[in-house]
Amino acid sequence: MTTSPLKPNYSIELALLATLATLWASSYTFIKIGIDTIPPVTLIAARTLIAGGILVFIMRWRGIRLPRDAASWRNFAIQACLNSVIPFTLIAWAEKSIDAGLAVILNSMTPVFTFLITLLWSRHEATSFRKFAGIVLGLGGTCVIVGS
Repeated sequence: MTTSPLKPNYSIELALLATLATLWASSYTFIKIGIDTIPPVTLIAARTLIAGGILVFIMRWRGIRLPRDAASWRNFAIQACLNSVIPFTLIAWAEKSIDAGLAVILNSMTPVFTFLITLLWSRHEATSFRKFAGIVLGLGGTCVIVGS
């Protein structure tokens, strides 16, 4: 007997995507509010610790154990620094002098820079016309938003 994958419910998928986008974008506003009274490094350290605690709680609830080997923890530390701690500390520091909305718009350029780095430097992934067209549209949209 073969099993067929479940068909996605697109309305639920879009609602989840809209919820994720709202939560993600609101973090920039909360950073802007928070840095008025809390230094950026302290704010992001607290944010990261809270998020990590929630993830550990979810893992324990699902019966998933944390690894015990040093290599995994070294990789976790590198990943945490590159994907959360350093970028969000820099964003919080930047929001001392720019609006949260501008920070969100500038952060939306991450896929553009990732594509360009992949294309020009690492070349670990094939680049296609669709990807290039998406980057051009994304860059153009960002320019329109910033320019208006």
